[in-house]
Amino acid sequence: ATPLPTNTPTPTLGAGGCAGLSGELEAQILVGPAEVVGLEPAAVGSIPFAVTTDEPPYVVQGENTLSYQDTLQREWGTYSVSLQMEMTIDGVCTEGEDTPMLDLTVLASGEQTVEVSAGEFQQTYPWSGENSLNLSFPLEEGATASGEGWTFVLHLD
Repeated sequence: ATPLPTNTPTPTLGAGGCAGLSGELEAQILVGPAEVVGLEPAAVGSIPFAVTTDEPPYVVQGENTLSYQDTLQREWGTYSVSLQMEMTIDGVCTEGEDTPMLDLTVLASGEQTVEVSAGEFQQTYPWSGENSLNLSFPLEEGATASGEGWTFVLHLD
């Protein structure tokens, strides 16, 4: 017996839609006063993500650790910055009338240490905390979202 064909509508978005979507968010985070002393100003890393459901709402999840360390050595001494940040993505991919959208919450928590050593002067400036950012991206390669001290760039697989 041959199964009868069924009239199931198929989305016309194909590969450009939410189902099976994966990619990464490139994170560029301003690190301490690194720029002021001539170090690379941004810690750059990426957070891989994927759609974890097969039908709406398309749940998006991902996580990664961002690590940055740099030291500036001068005749007066050293200035070093280190940053460790856990980054998680939770959100949804929605297929609306126009372009599919990613509505994501990026939660970043971690710590940064700035150490200055100049002769007799030794000082450590620790920081720790967390931040939650609500970001929206059209489902387009290279789409960006930015604010004070941070930029995220969308890369699709």
